[in-house]
Amino acid sequence: MSASTTERPACRISVNGTDHDFDGPTHTNALDFLRGEGLTAAKEGCAEGECGACAILIARPDGDGTTRWTSVNSCLLPAAALDGQEVITAEGLSAGDHIHPVAEEMAVRGGSQCGYCTPGFICSMAAEYYRPGREEFDLHALSGNLCRCTGYRPIKDAAQALGTPEATDALAARMT
Repeated sequence: MSASTTERPACRISVNGTDHDFDGPTHTNALDFLRGEGLTAAKEGCAEGECGACAILIARPDGDGTTRWTSVNSCLLPAAALDGQEVITAEGLSAGDHIHPVAEEMAVRGGSQCGYCTPGFICSMAAEYYRPGREEFDLHALSGNLCRCTGYRPIKDAAQALGTPEATDALAARMT
């Protein structure tokens, strides 16, 4: 008796505005998929979802036709679970000469030393930056991110220095 095989269709994942196909092994996590696509800002720190070095943003429907940007640990998420989803990595937040306000505040305030955890912090900060109705930065948004170099004061300073997104910010426009 021979086992029948069925071909699994490739997953289509939008990453930083570009469609990518994923047809790899089902055990491949989102972090390994992204790094395989040449997007290396997200890092593997603990591979257990404890350090946040691999954080990315995922667009989630908010139930009323708007988008909510959610930070997730890509080391825990199967790549195939992103089929039809939109992902923004730290690379995708800044483009060309444009530096995202979160990345700019991290640089200005000295929130990065070795830089290993910085992209994850930036994605987690960006999710809070874009939170609808945010009046001040909720530092709990960073509770899943660890830094071993800077201490947390400059990172906290960067988070608290963030204003609100500009009206022309494409990611913010998705929330309205």
